[in-house]
Amino acid sequence: MVGVLFSGCSNTDVYQEKVTALEEEIAEVYSQLEEKEMDIETLSQQSAEEKSVEFIMIPKDQVPRLWGDADAQLWDYLIDDSLAKENGWEKGVTNWREWDGEYDLALGSANQSWESPGVLMNAWMLDVGSSNGLGMDVWEINTRIGFSDENIAEGYIMSYGMRDDSIAGSDIKLTMLKENDFWYVEKAEVRYRCSRGVSEEEDLCL
Repeated sequence: MVGVLFSGCSNTDVYQEKVTALEEEIAEVYSQLEEKEMDIETLSQQSAEEKSVEFIMIPKDQVPRLWGDADAQLWDYLIDDSLAKENGWEKGVTNWREWDGEYDLALGSANQSWESPGVLMNAWMLDVGSSNGLGMDVWEINTRIGFSDENIAEGYIMSYGMRDDSIAGSDIKLTMLKENDFWYVEKAEVRYRCSRGVSEEEDLCL
């Protein structure tokens, strides 16, 4: 009789252990379900936020122009000119004209000082102080160089974000030539990017 009682207690213990193990498994499953529900809620919130955000799209075929064409500049895709359009204004660009500033004559002569157009353009920018207003009168200055052939290069100094209601930015173009493996500036030109359009008669920003 005593042996039977011991056997009964042993079976009860085994049963209780199985119940406890199953309860723990169920609790773990519920915990995992709660985590998954939280993940789903987070993803749903992110999806809703993404739907409410407006994106700026640049056509794929236009992207190469950003490094190969001075007429294509990144800020031009990003700027919001809707207010100007509401007031009847249309942004525009003046024609290229001779830059009316002065620079060291050595930069414009084949004196065997500059081995690359990039070094020459940096020397020109330093000489005329084109970066002096950066962060104060102008927000951003970018530079690019393109080659017509191995002896002709065009360097662009592109400024944007000027503290001016009329002029949004300016582009300076340096035509640089190579002679005896060294470069010099043949001519400098400038044009302006206008927030409110260009006057037809004087070719100036309105």
